[in-house]
Amino acid sequence: MKLFEIVPESFFRLLSGTNRQLNAEAVQLLYEHAKRERFGIRIELIRDLYQELIESWEETGAQLEWEIEPLVNSYGQLNIEDVSRTKASSLIRRLEALGWIELETRDRYEVYIVLPHYSVRMLSLIQELCEGRAIEYQRYAFATYGMLSGEESRERPAMAVREALSNTLQFDRELFTLYNNMKHHMEQVVSKKSIQDVLDHHFDHYQKDIVENSYHRLKTSDHVARYRHQILDIVQCWQLDGAWMEQAVKDGISGGLYVSLEEAESHLRQSLRDIEAIYLGLDDTFYRIDLRHNQYLRSSYDRARYLSQHHQGIDQKLASTLEVLGDLSVPITDEALNLLSKLQLIRALDKGSLLSVRKKRVSHQPEEHYVLPIPEEVREQLREERIERMRKAVTRKKVDDFVLSRLQNNINNMEIADLSPQNVEEVLLLTYVYLYGQDGGSPYQIERSKDRLILHAGPYRFYNHKIRARISDGRQRT
Repeated sequence: MKLFEIVPESFFRLLSGTNRQLNAEAVQLLYEHAKRERFGIRIELIRDLYQELIESWEETGAQLEWEIEPLVNSYGQLNIEDVSRTKASSLIRRLEALGWIELETRDRYEVYIVLPHYSVRMLSLIQELCEGRAIEYQRYAFATYGMLSGEESRERPAMAVREALSNTLQFDRELFTLYNNMKHHMEQVVSKKSIQDVLDHHFDHYQKDIVENSYHRLKTSDHVARYRHQILDIVQCWQLDGAWMEQAVKDGISGGLYVSLEEAESHLRQSLRDIEAIYLGLDDTFYRIDLRHNQYLRSSYDRARYLSQHHQGIDQKLASTLEVLGDLSVPITDEALNLLSKLQLIRALDKGSLLSVRKKRVSHQPEEHYVLPIPEEVREQLREERIERMRKAVTRKKVDDFVLSRLQNNINNMEIADLSPQNVEEVLLLTYVYLYGQDGGSPYQIERSKDRLILHAGPYRFYNHKIRARISDGRQRT
């Protein structure tokens, strides 16, 4: 289908000519009210709004063109209010003639403005371009994954694939738009004539419209890696699943989406391949977007550096100042004084202007080390402390002696109750009895009691297991 089979041939003439800025603002104002008054807008309301809009434009001194005759009253005087209202009516008639709006006469002969379907889409696009909204890239990947993995994919697989393809293509278009916007901003920044213009463009336009709204979100919170591999897994599995393809083809035929089985299968397979190709190619797309971003940063930096090195020289400033001061017909103004105040102070080259010579680093000279003798009484005290620590240390031999000394009195077997601890040291030894009695390296072993009786010895509690002695060949003594 061709474009001008949908929209009138003169549709885009509204956005050309002398009044194009006014016309663009007028249709945006119309769209704002159309979103609130969805079933039609009273023509009197739009006429009043356009009258106010035209008067505000003319107050700024804008040169507008109108194809109307000037209105005069019975006294031959020009009526400004009637002229503005006539211009507003002329603008409405122009919108109707070019196909942007349609007029409907309803009850009580009230006239309403209605937007055709193509005008709604065109005005929505214009508003989106003017707002510079933040793009949520992850939303497209999430919607695609939801369509491919949700209930819709099981009940209506053909419709799910078509919706997933639509979201994927929109996602791809948004990435391509971001790439082209970066190129557009790069071309703008290299055309700036001053450092201040370069900085204003970078921070007020590129940083706000591109980095904050799109690029930074794409690289951080809106990154699509969370759903990308899952989408690829689903799409690739469906392409190899003959039963699923048969079900999807039948769903497409029954839903009236396709005419024949061959058309349905061909379109569904091509849709799956398109989704797969776009998500497989995201690495290259992200690389090119990063490359374009780095090109912009380098271009803005190079432009700012060039302008800083090729600013207006001292000779040109002097010439401009002398020209202003030498013109006797022109009094000395603030402009001339500003030129004088901007002259640069250039000092002669001296030693203070040069970079100081680097001094050789002095090698490190450690302080002299003095050895102080340790008194004999200190040595004896330290030796006794080490002996005491060794005496209190828990060793395997001390634990074995603690158990064997009791086993001899109990004919090589006893219960844990016979080792009931009376102090902290024996509690610590009992803990190691449990540990060493199960590793096979001690002359005794623990036999766990099935009753798991808990005994109390003062503030301490423990299970009453049995302890049996071992013989050297590993067999248990009886």
